Parts: sequence; C-alpha cells; structure tokens
Amino acid sequence: MSGSHGLCRFCLVFLLTIVFLALLFYLTYRPIKPRYYLTAFSLLLNSSSSSAPGAGAVVASFEVTIKNRNKELGVYHDDLGLSLSLPPFNYSSSATAVVPGFYQGHQRTASKAGFFNLSSSSSSKRPWAAVANGSAVLRIAVESAVRYKAVAWRSRRHRVSLAAQVAIDGEGKKTAEDRIRFHSGAPRVYCDVPFRHSIIAVVLVAFAALMLSGRL
Repeated sequence: MSGSHGLCRFCLVFLLTIVFLALLFYLTYRPIKPRYYLTAFSLLLNSSSSSAPGAGAVVASFEVTIKNRNKELGVYHDDLGLSLSLPPFNYSSSATAVVPGFYQGHQRTASKAGFFNLSSSSSSKRPWAAVANGSAVLRIAVESAVRYKAVAWRSRRHRVSLAAQVAIDGEGKKTAEDRIRFHSGAPRVYCDVPFRHSIIAVVLVAFAALMLSGRL
C-alpha cells in the first residue's frame, strides 16, 4: 500500500513540475505587441522662385520609431503603409508612404524615416500648401502586420492598425517635443501556438493533479 502511495506522490510531483514549466514557458514567450512612436514630422512648403524646379512643392517628412519589448521574441514586420490625412481626416485628402518590411530582434528599437507621396496636381497641392503656411492638426495612420519568432518557431500574422494625431506650428514642424505614441482600437493580440497549447496543458495537468491529490 505504501508503494502505491509513493507512486501517487511521484506522479503528483511530476505533474506539478510540468505545470510550473508550462507556466514559465508561457510567461517567457507570451508575445507583447511592439510600440510605435512618431519621433519627427514636418510639412514644409518650397517657397523658392516660381521658375525654379520644385517651386511651390509641399514636402512632408517623418520618422517612426518601433520598440520591440519582448525579451525572448523577435518580430518580423511586413511593409508599413503610412497615410497622412488633413482635417476632417477623410481619404479624399491624404498622402501615403511605405516603409519596407524588416526583422527586429528582441528588446531592440528601430527608427525608420521617409517622405509622404503628395499628389503633384495643383488642385491636390492647395490644401497641403495652406496647412504648411499655418498651424494645424494632422492624422497619421499605420497599417501593417507582424509575426513573432522564437528559435525556429514563427507565429501567424497579427494585424497592426494604428493612428496618431500630430500638431504642427506655423513653420510646419511638430509642436510636441516628446515622441507621439500611435494608438490602436483594434482587438488585442491573443496567445498563438504554442502559447495557446501551453494554457490548455496547464489546465489539464492541474485538473489531473487535483484528482490524484484526492486519492492520497
């Protein structure tokens, strides 16, 4: 009888060890979404002579910083599609830019700079030129997708849909001295394989441990 009790105790200790390791694995490799910041922005009007090339052109430049907060997970970023909108932030008056996709190591910060592609037609340039000559609040949106990497494992794609508002002064420069964080109204990132499997394993093993402990 004592041998049976000893076997049960061994099984219980073994199962509790598995529970602990599964929880440790989940907490270590649980994905955390990267954070996106607008660190620089300007909307400038080329007011040189009308006969000079590019005279009257509006140039919108940006710098986006992406922070990977995961301690053990790298992040694959798809191409980042950025759009710049004028009030009232509709798609009829917007400019676009694309940042090529890249891989980001764990706990790394990446900065990506570029220019928005503004329409070259005179009718489309008028509102941008008006904004560049005075203060305004603009909206910048980011659309992309990320995959998480742990050793040889890669997660499915998680959509990124973010936006931020940036105020500019009379010179077309960002008024905020600090970086501006992009926020999202999209649903949070849920646990993926193998993280979902870890949760299921924890529940099943804990149930089995309780059943065995009732027989000791």
